[in-house]
Amino acid sequence: MRYIFILLISSFLFSCDFNRSKKPDSGSLAKGDSAIDLAKVAEIKLTNAVEYRKILDQLDPGELTSLDAASMLFKNSVADTLTRDSMFVVFNDFYNNVAGSYLENNESVGSQLEKSPSSEAVKQLKNSLASYGILLSSSEGTFYLEPQTTYLLKNFGSALSPAYREYLTIESRDQQTRFAEDGTILIPPDSLTSRIMSWENFMTKYPDFVSIKLAQDQYAQYLGAFLAGMDNSRVFDPSSNHLNDSSKVSFEAFVVKNPESKSTEVVKAYLDLLKSTNFNYTDKVDSFLLEKVYH
Repeated sequence: MRYIFILLISSFLFSCDFNRSKKPDSGSLAKGDSAIDLAKVAEIKLTNAVEYRKILDQLDPGELTSLDAASMLFKNSVADTLTRDSMFVVFNDFYNNVAGSYLENNESVGSQLEKSPSSEAVKQLKNSLASYGILLSSSEGTFYLEPQTTYLLKNFGSALSPAYREYLTIESRDQQTRFAEDGTILIPPDSLTSRIMSWENFMTKYPDFVSIKLAQDQYAQYLGAFLAGMDNSRVFDPSSNHLNDSSKVSFEAFVVKNPESKSTEVVKAYLDLLKSTNFNYTDKVDSFLLEKVYH
């Protein structure tokens, strides 16, 4: 029955005309030679994530306007809150796909950015992207796009469960200050440990969250960076392999400040391991991180 439903929806949304221009009119979206009628999209009342994914799979991730149809379908859904959470996972995947592929699929925009564009051109593109909640950022001279979590929270939060709203709130707060770049941690230790505890508390509060794996990954990223550093922000001195005094102080302060947390159990065990090696780096550090942090 689901397959038949999707076929009906597809025929309802799409009309093929191989003689039409590749550019759709203002009331439709196109993928190749197929156009989507936005007026008809507004009439659809989806009830589950499977139907939603099938339709989004037919939209063009290289067109920002595909997000209009995706958003409309989500907001017009008649599903319950938990089902909407699952649908939002689908939307978020599509949203990230659009952000990740837009420059690649739009050669004129991509080539313009590669040729040292003027500040005015960059500003215009940023404004265009901002209306869809997509940030234009750059690193080492290379431009890239990333979704803006604040936009998602503002535009979709009211339709989601308290768990998903809290997830987006934490994500939004983290996104406001870049955590790391080019192997260098950009935030101070107290900010890093605050992020660790925010994600631990979230996972404890919502163990059955629909995207709990994403929360776990964020937590592991921060905890791993705290315990081991990054390529250009090492906790072990590169010449002596000895733990930096500042890192040792941070570990001990974390244990004192968060005595009841699960993260403290990990940090305590890490300190015990390091004491056994006179606070020198050994292969045991990597084994510990794989078992206790990145498991």
